[in-house]
Amino acid sequence: MADMPFFCMQKGIRMREPIVEPVKNPEPESSTTTVENKGRRDFLRHSAAGVSIFVASSPLARAMSFDDEFEVEHKTVRLRRLPEKLKGTKIAMISDIHSGPYMSHQEMLPFMKRIRELKPDVVLIPGDFVDRDIAQADPVCEALRTIEAPYGVYGCTGNHDYYADADYVSNELQNAGVRMLRNEHAVLDIKGEQLALIGVDDIGSEQPFDPAFRQAVQGLKRSIPNILLCHKPYYLDDASEWGVDFMVSGHTHGGQFVLARVLGTVITPAALFSGYIEGLYRRDRSQLYVTRGIGTVGIPVRLNCPPEITLITLV
Repeated sequence: MADMPFFCMQKGIRMREPIVEPVKNPEPESSTTTVENKGRRDFLRHSAAGVSIFVASSPLARAMSFDDEFEVEHKTVRLRRLPEKLKGTKIAMISDIHSGPYMSHQEMLPFMKRIRELKPDVVLIPGDFVDRDIAQADPVCEALRTIEAPYGVYGCTGNHDYYADADYVSNELQNAGVRMLRNEHAVLDIKGEQLALIGVDDIGSEQPFDPAFRQAVQGLKRSIPNILLCHKPYYLDDASEWGVDFMVSGHTHGGQFVLARVLGTVITPAALFSGYIEGLYRRDRSQLYVTRGIGTVGIPVRLNCPPEITLITLV
């Protein structure tokens, strides 16, 4: 049977396996975490005096991450259609940088340094480069200029990039060496095999998922294994129906304020808005990884939820 373009596949009319509900935070086949010290921030510069006093005197202080550490999550993800030559491909991912008052250029540099040390084949950044102002594009662009990967650095827009100006931010990132996938795809040639990266603009800021995805895969062959960059993780069901192999997202910050973890379930107010908070999820033949990101929104505090760089090894 001749290979068909991706966009010829219509939701609801192709053969599908029985739906399996996503499991909250299942561990990948291989998973390790390393803790990194990224240097002290000036906490008083970032926080109101009242918050500072509360945290300093609270037994929660040790669980709250302001500045000291981030984690490198080492994950192994098995893709069902991955050619043998692509096994072992390493993908570094960060998200939700939120360049702005709580994430300066200087504070980004330890993350960039660690990414360089990990020596990934490709780097993915699924959105929220800035907090909400176009002036915040320059610091993150300067930081991202310091990283490179043999097969490139790729990103998609997030809702905060739209709060600023998604076109302006994307153009600046392109000039800094980040290939922005805005309802489009790129096909990587790695060791003579192909891997497709698909990126959609932030869903909800611009358009619904289906038209964005349909535009993004125009002309892409179905036979090529694919990874989707989509800022919000809510659209795993849609991605699964379109036949996406692996989707990467941010947006949730892992909850940012995590009250507890019970039997793999993250207890956080963010769960009121999304069933996908952090880690790996499955739906039919599709998988999703949600990173906790490295920035914050609201106040520069994380509870039981340290910033994350993810290193994914495809097998």
